[in-house]
Amino acid sequence: MFVLTFLTLTFQSEFFKIPFLSAESLKELFFLRLPYSLSLIIILFAHEMGHFLAARYYGIQVTWPYFIPIPLAPIGTMGAVIRILEPIRNKKQLFDIGIWGPLMSLILSVPCYVIGIYMSSLVPMESVKGNSGIISFGESIFTIFVNQWILGPFNPAIQDVWIHPLAQAGWVGLLVTAINLLPFGQLDGGHVIYSVFGEKYRNWIYYLFICFLFLCLWNFSWLLWGFLIYFIIKIEHPFVPDSAVPLDRVRKIGGLLILFTLIFIFVPSPIQFGTDINRPGLAEEIWTSLKSVYSDL
Repeated sequence: MFVLTFLTLTFQSEFFKIPFLSAESLKELFFLRLPYSLSLIIILFAHEMGHFLAARYYGIQVTWPYFIPIPLAPIGTMGAVIRILEPIRNKKQLFDIGIWGPLMSLILSVPCYVIGIYMSSLVPMESVKGNSGIISFGESIFTIFVNQWILGPFNPAIQDVWIHPLAQAGWVGLLVTAINLLPFGQLDGGHVIYSVFGEKYRNWIYYLFICFLFLCLWNFSWLLWGFLIYFIIKIEHPFVPDSAVPLDRVRKIGGLLILFTLIFIFVPSPIQFGTDINRPGLAEEIWTSLKSVYSDL
Protein backbone atom coordinates (compact mmCIF):
# COMPACT_ATOMS: atom_id res chain seq x y z
CA MET A 1 0.00 0.00 0.00
CA PHE A 2 2.97 2.30 0.62
CA VAL A 3 4.20 1.91 -2.97
CA LEU A 4 0.67 2.21 -4.37
CA THR A 5 0.09 5.41 -2.36
CA PHE A 6 3.37 6.83 -3.66
CA LEU A 7 2.17 6.15 -7.21
CA THR A 8 -1.27 7.73 -6.66
CA LEU A 9 0.41 10.75 -5.05
CA THR A 10 2.69 11.09 -8.06
CA PHE A 11 0.26 10.40 -10.90
CA GLN A 12 -3.09 11.22 -9.22
CA SER A 13 -5.85 11.25 -11.88
CA GLU A 14 -3.38 10.01 -14.51
CA PHE A 15 -2.82 6.82 -12.47
CA PHE A 16 -5.22 4.79 -14.63
CA LYS A 17 -3.62 6.20 -17.79
CA ILE A 18 -0.14 4.87 -16.94
CA PRO A 19 -0.37 1.88 -19.37
CA PHE A 20 -1.26 4.27 -22.20
CA LEU A 21 1.38 6.95 -21.56
CA SER A 22 4.68 7.01 -23.39
CA ALA A 23 7.91 6.47 -21.48
CA GLU A 24 8.84 10.11 -22.05
CA SER A 25 5.49 11.35 -20.71
CA LEU A 26 5.77 9.09 -17.66
CA LYS A 27 9.28 10.32 -16.94
CA GLU A 28 8.27 13.98 -17.30
CA LEU A 29 5.21 13.57 -15.09
CA PHE A 30 7.14 11.57 -12.49
CA PHE A 31 9.89 14.15 -12.00
CA LEU A 32 7.42 17.05 -12.15
CA ARG A 33 5.41 15.70 -9.22
CA LEU A 34 8.20 13.92 -7.32
CA PRO A 35 8.78 16.87 -4.92
CA TYR A 36 5.09 16.66 -3.96
CA SER A 37 4.72 12.89 -3.63
CA LEU A 38 8.04 12.27 -1.87
CA SER A 39 7.60 15.16 0.58
CA LEU A 40 3.99 14.33 1.44
CA ILE A 41 4.57 10.62 1.94
CA ILE A 42 7.44 11.47 4.32
CA ILE A 43 5.14 13.88 6.22
CA LEU A 44 2.38 11.25 6.51
CA PHE A 45 4.87 8.56 7.53
CA ALA A 46 6.41 10.84 10.18
CA HIS A 47 2.95 11.65 11.56
CA GLU A 48 2.06 8.00 12.06
CA MET A 49 5.52 7.10 13.34
CA GLY A 50 5.09 9.78 16.00
CA HIS A 51 2.09 7.82 17.29
CA PHE A 52 3.84 4.48 16.73
CA LEU A 53 7.02 5.31 18.66
CA ALA A 54 5.13 6.95 21.53
CA ALA A 55 2.92 3.86 21.87
CA ARG A 56 5.88 1.47 21.74
CA TYR A 57 7.68 3.58 24.35
CA TYR A 58 4.89 2.65 26.77
CA GLY A 59 4.89 -0.99 25.66
CA ILE A 60 1.58 -0.71 23.80
CA GLN A 61 1.31 -2.90 20.72
CA VAL A 62 0.42 -1.07 17.50
CA THR A 63 0.47 -1.89 13.82
CA TRP A 64 2.77 -0.32 11.28
CA PRO A 65 1.17 2.55 9.31
CA TYR A 66 -1.40 1.67 6.66
CA PHE A 67 -1.40 4.09 3.72
CA ILE A 68 -4.65 4.76 1.86
CA PRO A 69 -4.21 5.47 -1.88
CA ILE A 70 -6.80 7.52 -3.77
CA PRO A 71 -5.99 7.96 -7.49
CA LEU A 72 -7.68 11.36 -7.74
CA ALA A 73 -6.42 14.94 -7.92
CA PRO A 74 -5.46 17.13 -6.20
CA ILE A 75 -4.17 15.11 -3.22
CA GLY A 76 -3.85 11.45 -4.22
CA THR A 77 -4.33 9.87 -0.79
CA MET A 78 -6.61 9.70 2.22
CA GLY A 79 -3.58 9.69 4.50
CA ALA A 80 -2.34 6.89 6.71
CA VAL A 81 -3.50 5.19 9.91
CA ILE A 82 -2.18 2.87 12.60
CA ARG A 83 -4.21 0.54 14.79
CA ILE A 84 -3.61 0.45 18.53
CA LEU A 85 -3.98 -3.19 19.56
CA GLU A 86 -4.09 -2.72 23.35
CA PRO A 87 -6.00 -0.38 25.65
CA ILE A 88 -4.22 2.85 26.57
CA ARG A 89 -3.82 2.64 30.33
CA ASN A 90 -3.91 6.27 31.45
CA LYS A 91 -4.21 9.87 30.27
CA LYS A 92 -0.46 10.51 30.30
CA GLN A 93 0.04 7.75 27.74
CA LEU A 94 -2.98 9.00 25.78
CA PHE A 95 -1.55 12.52 25.70
CA ASP A 96 1.90 11.46 24.51
CA ILE A 97 0.54 9.11 21.85
CA GLY A 98 -1.95 11.73 20.66
CA ILE A 99 0.38 14.73 20.48
CA TRP A 100 3.42 13.22 18.77
CA GLY A 101 1.63 12.59 15.46
CA PRO A 102 0.57 16.19 14.72
CA LEU A 103 3.80 17.50 16.23
CA MET A 104 5.88 15.49 13.75
CA SER A 105 3.76 16.48 10.75
CA LEU A 106 3.91 20.15 11.80
CA ILE A 107 7.70 20.02 12.10
CA LEU A 108 7.94 18.81 8.49
CA SER A 109 4.96 20.56 6.86
CA VAL A 110 5.91 24.10 7.90
CA PRO A 111 9.40 24.13 6.28
CA CYS A 112 8.02 22.31 3.21
CA TYR A 113 5.47 25.06 2.69
CA VAL A 114 7.87 27.93 3.38
CA ILE A 115 10.62 26.58 1.09
CA GLY A 116 8.02 25.73 -1.56
CA ILE A 117 6.63 29.28 -1.54
CA TYR A 118 10.13 30.60 -2.26
CA MET A 119 9.91 28.54 -5.48
CA SER A 120 6.34 29.66 -6.25
CA SER A 121 5.15 32.64 -8.29
CA LEU A 122 2.30 35.11 -8.58
CA VAL A 123 -0.23 34.94 -11.43
CA PRO A 124 -3.10 37.29 -12.38
CA MET A 125 -6.36 36.35 -10.67
CA GLU A 126 -8.15 36.58 -14.04
CA SER A 127 -6.22 33.51 -15.20
CA VAL A 128 -7.52 31.53 -12.21
CA LYS A 129 -11.16 32.46 -11.74
CA GLY A 130 -13.52 30.87 -14.21
CA ASN A 131 -10.90 28.44 -15.54
CA SER A 132 -12.43 24.96 -15.29
CA GLY A 133 -9.00 23.29 -15.25
CA ILE A 134 -7.73 25.16 -12.19
CA ILE A 135 -7.78 23.85 -8.61
CA SER A 136 -7.50 26.49 -5.90
CA PHE A 137 -6.02 25.63 -2.50
CA GLY A 138 -7.64 27.51 0.38
CA GLU A 139 -5.90 29.83 2.78
CA SER A 140 -5.18 29.73 6.50
CA ILE A 141 -3.81 32.53 8.65
CA PHE A 142 -0.40 30.84 8.45
CA THR A 143 -0.36 30.50 4.64
CA ILE A 144 -1.54 34.10 4.18
CA PHE A 145 1.32 35.34 6.38
CA VAL A 146 3.94 33.21 4.58
CA ASN A 147 2.66 34.14 1.11
CA GLN A 148 2.70 37.87 1.87
CA TRP A 149 6.05 37.66 3.67
CA ILE A 150 7.85 35.85 0.84
CA LEU A 151 6.01 36.92 -2.34
CA GLY A 152 4.35 40.14 -1.23
CA PRO A 153 3.03 42.47 -0.45
CA PHE A 154 0.40 41.73 -3.08
CA ASN A 155 -3.34 42.20 -3.39
CA PRO A 156 -5.03 38.74 -3.39
CA ALA A 157 -8.00 40.23 -5.26
CA ILE A 158 -5.67 40.88 -8.21
CA GLN A 159 -3.00 38.17 -7.92
CA ASP A 160 -2.96 34.55 -6.79
CA VAL A 161 -0.11 32.21 -5.81
CA TRP A 162 0.83 29.47 -8.28
CA ILE A 163 2.34 27.08 -5.74
CA HIS A 164 5.32 24.80 -6.28
CA PRO A 165 4.70 21.04 -5.71
CA LEU A 166 6.81 21.22 -2.53
CA ALA A 167 4.53 23.96 -1.15
CA GLN A 168 1.53 21.84 -2.15
CA ALA A 169 2.91 18.95 -0.07
CA GLY A 170 3.34 21.30 2.89
CA TRP A 171 -0.20 22.63 2.40
CA VAL A 172 -1.70 19.12 2.38
CA GLY A 173 0.42 18.18 5.41
CA LEU A 174 -0.93 21.20 7.29
CA LEU A 175 -4.51 20.36 6.23
CA VAL A 176 -4.14 16.76 7.46
CA THR A 177 -2.65 18.04 10.72
CA ALA A 178 -5.47 20.56 11.19
CA ILE A 179 -8.18 17.92 10.65
CA ASN A 180 -6.43 15.58 13.08
CA LEU A 181 -6.26 18.39 15.66
CA LEU A 182 -10.04 18.85 15.71
CA PRO A 183 -10.88 18.27 19.40
CA PHE A 184 -13.35 15.43 18.98
CA GLY A 185 -13.47 11.73 19.74
CA GLN A 186 -10.55 9.61 18.58
CA LEU A 187 -8.88 12.35 16.55
CA ASP A 188 -5.48 13.47 17.82
CA GLY A 189 -7.00 16.72 19.07
CA GLY A 190 -9.61 14.66 20.92
CA HIS A 191 -6.86 12.68 22.67
CA VAL A 192 -5.03 15.85 23.68
CA ILE A 193 -8.00 17.91 24.87
CA TYR A 194 -9.43 14.99 26.86
CA SER A 195 -6.04 14.33 28.48
CA VAL A 196 -5.65 17.99 29.48
CA PHE A 197 -9.19 18.73 30.72
CA GLY A 198 -10.35 15.27 31.81
CA GLU A 199 -13.98 14.29 32.31
CA LYS A 200 -15.16 17.88 32.82
CA TYR A 201 -14.63 18.55 29.11
CA ARG A 202 -17.82 16.56 28.44
CA ASN A 203 -19.78 19.53 29.85
CA TRP A 204 -18.89 21.75 26.89
CA ILE A 205 -17.59 19.61 24.01
CA TYR A 206 -21.04 19.47 22.35
CA TYR A 207 -21.21 23.28 22.29
CA LEU A 208 -17.83 23.25 20.56
CA PHE A 209 -19.19 20.76 18.02
CA ILE A 210 -22.17 23.04 17.27
CA CYS A 211 -19.74 25.90 16.64
CA PHE A 212 -17.80 23.61 14.30
CA LEU A 213 -20.95 22.90 12.28
CA PHE A 214 -21.24 26.60 11.43
CA LEU A 215 -18.22 26.08 9.16
CA CYS A 216 -20.55 24.44 6.63
CA LEU A 217 -21.86 27.96 5.93
CA TRP A 218 -18.36 28.69 4.61
CA ASN A 219 -17.74 25.37 2.86
CA PHE A 220 -20.27 22.55 2.47
CA SER A 221 -17.59 19.85 2.92
CA TRP A 222 -17.53 20.52 6.68
CA LEU A 223 -21.09 19.19 6.89
CA LEU A 224 -19.72 15.83 5.73
CA TRP A 225 -17.00 16.04 8.37
CA GLY A 226 -19.67 16.86 10.95
CA PHE A 227 -21.55 13.71 9.89
CA LEU A 228 -18.38 11.59 10.17
CA ILE A 229 -17.52 13.03 13.58
CA TYR A 230 -21.02 12.57 15.00
CA PHE A 231 -21.68 9.04 13.74
CA ILE A 232 -18.23 7.44 13.33
CA ILE A 233 -15.42 9.34 15.05
CA LYS A 234 -17.79 10.43 17.86
CA ILE A 235 -17.85 13.75 19.66
CA GLU A 236 -16.80 12.50 23.10
CA HIS A 237 -13.62 10.59 23.86
CA PRO A 238 -13.95 7.11 25.41
CA PHE A 239 -13.10 6.94 29.10
CA VAL A 240 -9.42 6.56 29.97
CA PRO A 241 -8.30 6.41 33.64
CA ASP A 242 -6.21 9.18 35.14
CA SER A 243 -2.51 8.43 35.53
CA ALA A 244 -1.04 7.92 39.00
CA VAL A 245 0.82 11.20 38.49
CA PRO A 246 -1.30 13.98 36.88
CA LEU A 247 -0.16 15.61 33.66
CA ASP A 248 2.73 17.94 34.38
CA ARG A 249 2.62 21.63 33.52
CA VAL A 250 4.86 21.21 30.46
CA ARG A 251 2.47 18.70 28.91
CA LYS A 252 -0.58 20.82 29.70
CA ILE A 253 0.97 23.94 28.17
CA GLY A 254 2.26 21.95 25.18
CA GLY A 255 -1.19 20.45 24.63
CA LEU A 256 -2.89 23.85 24.72
CA LEU A 257 -0.27 25.32 22.39
CA ILE A 258 -0.65 22.62 19.75
CA LEU A 259 -4.45 22.95 19.92
CA PHE A 260 -4.00 26.71 19.60
CA THR A 261 -2.01 26.21 16.38
CA LEU A 262 -5.24 24.85 14.87
CA ILE A 263 -6.47 28.46 14.68
CA PHE A 264 -3.50 29.41 12.48
CA ILE A 265 -3.34 26.37 10.17
CA PHE A 266 -7.07 25.68 9.76
CA VAL A 267 -8.41 26.25 6.23
CA PRO A 268 -12.10 27.28 6.25
CA SER A 269 -12.55 26.49 2.54
CA PRO A 270 -9.88 23.91 1.63
CA ILE A 271 -10.29 23.27 -2.11
CA GLN A 272 -12.27 24.92 -4.90
CA PHE A 273 -12.51 23.71 -8.47
CA GLY A 274 -12.56 25.74 -11.66
CA THR A 275 -15.56 27.99 -12.08
CA ASP A 276 -16.37 27.70 -8.35
CA ILE A 277 -13.40 29.99 -7.66
CA ASN A 278 -15.54 33.09 -7.45
CA ARG A 279 -16.06 33.70 -3.75
CA PRO A 280 -13.41 35.94 -2.16
CA GLY A 281 -10.82 33.90 -0.28
CA LEU A 282 -9.81 34.40 3.33
CA ALA A 283 -6.76 36.44 2.28
CA GLU A 284 -8.85 38.65 0.01
CA GLU A 285 -11.42 39.29 2.74
CA ILE A 286 -8.70 40.11 5.30
CA TRP A 287 -6.99 42.38 2.77
CA THR A 288 -10.27 44.20 2.05
CA SER A 289 -11.01 44.57 5.77
CA LEU A 290 -7.54 45.98 6.47
CA LYS A 291 -7.87 48.47 3.62
CA SER A 292 -11.22 49.66 4.91
CA VAL A 293 -9.83 50.05 8.45
CA TYR A 294 -6.79 52.04 7.31
CA SER A 295 -8.86 54.19 4.97
CA ASP A 296 -11.03 55.24 7.92
CA LEU A 297 -8.02 56.33 9.99
